[in-house]
Amino acid sequence: MIKKIGILTSGGDSPGMNSIIKNIVYFSKKNNIKTYGIINGYKGLYYNNIIKKKKKNINNIIDKGGTFLGCSRFEKLKKKNIRLKIINNIKNIIDLLIVIGGEGSYKGAYKLNKMNLPCITIPATIDNDISGTDYTIGFYTALETIVNCIDNLKYTLISHNRILILEVMGRKCKDLALNSSICNDNLYLITKKKINEYKLFKFIKKNIYYNKYIIILVMENLINIKKYSKKIEKITNIETRFTSLGYLQRGSKPSAFDRILAFKMSKFAVKNLIKKNITGKCIGIKKNKIIQYDLKKK
Repeated sequence: MIKKIGILTSGGDSPGMNSIIKNIVYFSKKNNIKTYGIINGYKGLYYNNIIKKKKKNINNIIDKGGTFLGCSRFEKLKKKNIRLKIINNIKNIIDLLIVIGGEGSYKGAYKLNKMNLPCITIPATIDNDISGTDYTIGFYTALETIVNCIDNLKYTLISHNRILILEVMGRKCKDLALNSSICNDNLYLITKKKINEYKLFKFIKKNIYYNKYIIILVMENLINIKKYSKKIEKITNIETRFTSLGYLQRGSKPSAFDRILAFKMSKFAVKNLIKKNITGKCIGIKKNKIIQYDLKKK
């Protein structure tokens, strides 16, 4: 029987992580399940930084961005001896570990689950790069933040008749960049390292004088936006600037959509998995229905 669970948030923070923690604790308490919070993700497991969570500890966090448990990237988890120490640390404390995070966090959960530490994962990353779910918690909040920033940037660009290269997060997933471009006019999207410059400069020439501005939206880690802005300015003779939204994309309050998704996934985790002693599963959403599927290597 699962009577004690540990909760950790891992990898990069994502809007809605606090909402998941709040709801997991709430539904667990209703079912007489004790909850423990792990500070700073897998690193906290390794250093035995575990605290008991009570309902009163988590009041007023559902609307907060980030994660009050803290999170980190713990590369040492790849080593078997590190995982063995983690398992030894918590073998008499918890029966199940709930991992809240993205792709790297899922890989860690898979390895621990294979070593007989029961795990369940809940997808929370702005990148929306988890297979098996249509959306991850935090994605829509980050998307809304990017769209709002673009809307605000337009006015300065129009005032100065400028071109802007804007870099957005997403790692290897195009979803943030692609959906941001859909939400805006007069925007050129770059999602590949090899840029079709004929199309790009044709777009600039066609639109700059009529619309008074151009935004070139780029996925992160594709190009050096500083150098490329100088190249565009030299070729077009139009003032060109660059900026990256950086952590601003991750740090917002979770949207209503993400808070509701966190509620539904947390309730599903406790009611359909933990109460039934089902482990080694991922929770997702498909066609607006909360689902479970096997935690796999990838």
